[in-house]
Amino acid sequence: MNIPHTRPWFPESMRRDILADLDKVMASGQLMGGEFSKTLERQYAERTQTGFGVSLATATTGLQIALRYSGVAGGEVLVPAASFITDVSAVQMEGATPVLVDVDPETLAFDLEDLERKVTDRTKAIIWVHLIGYIAETYRDIQAFAARHKLFLIEDASHAHGAMIDDKPAGSLGDVGVFSFYPTKIMTTGTGGMLVTDDGALSDFAQSLRLFGKDLKTGEIVHRGNDWFMDEFRACIGVHQARHLDEILARRRAAVDRYLTLRRDCDYLRCLAPSASNQPAWYQFPVFADDGIDAEAVRRKMGERNIACKLIYKPVHEEVLFESLAQPGLSRAENSLNQSLCLPLFTAITEEEIDASAKALMEILSEEAGV
Repeated sequence: MNIPHTRPWFPESMRRDILADLDKVMASGQLMGGEFSKTLERQYAERTQTGFGVSLATATTGLQIALRYSGVAGGEVLVPAASFITDVSAVQMEGATPVLVDVDPETLAFDLEDLERKVTDRTKAIIWVHLIGYIAETYRDIQAFAARHKLFLIEDASHAHGAMIDDKPAGSLGDVGVFSFYPTKIMTTGTGGMLVTDDGALSDFAQSLRLFGKDLKTGEIVHRGNDWFMDEFRACIGVHQARHLDEILARRRAAVDRYLTLRRDCDYLRCLAPSASNQPAWYQFPVFADDGIDAEAVRRKMGERNIACKLIYKPVHEEVLFESLAQPGLSRAENSLNQSLCLPLFTAITEEEIDASAKALMEILSEEAGV
């Protein structure tokens, strides 16, 4: 048995419907800004309970647009040290300085005390990452911090399609939310992104920047934009994936529930523990090995059994490009990420695959612990 870490979900009926609609796109001759782009934008605005959705080429594009709109150039942006590289590179590309903040291992979001330590009079915005599709139980504290310091709050919800907390969806908790449709994500268009917001001026700005900076009424170039739009082919795929998002989430959550049942008696692991009102999207399912366990060796041994197991990400400042951002005081982010063990999780994963993955992990952990 060879069990991958992830696999996109395109059941036969969905493929059939997509192919029929792709034929309509080609026959129409309208390859951008058409029916499917508008439908996908409406789907995401409705799901996130926001006023506007803007489809884009990538989620990184969405981050750049949000950062530029908020005027961060020359200032600082607070970013969790446990995040993806584009949360840092987007800040740098928009002329600001990323300031890494340690994380709380229980939430995978900001360590609130470190967040307070890192804010300065140069701070302009916050990128708040819902890592692995998990919204922090401390979300109100993060919102209050942003409001108190008058900071623009950007949700990187790339992992959090359909995640909810207290009946509030990811993407609705800040000034703007950004989602990713990258091939590995919960739902995919191959590649692409979505920006959602209640701010009509930001929506207009995003629509302008995604099409070379054109004024939406006159067509004149008024901003330094790019070809950052999503074409109709990808939007068509996205519409069909979004129609099945509730089923996708239900399947992923059921898989995580089974994993949690199977690892209940293990003494060497910690799992996230969402409250009853917190519904993660579970882009990944990480467990965290105790400090005495060599997590890298566990991941390697899982691979030797043909079962994918990876860490969430490397800490951003351990990537070669961003080593200059390394600093004392990021140890909780480092430990959480380096001790993470992400088990196979995808929409069509079978009970047999879940059981085999959990069994292999328990056996390898026992070996590493010398039991």
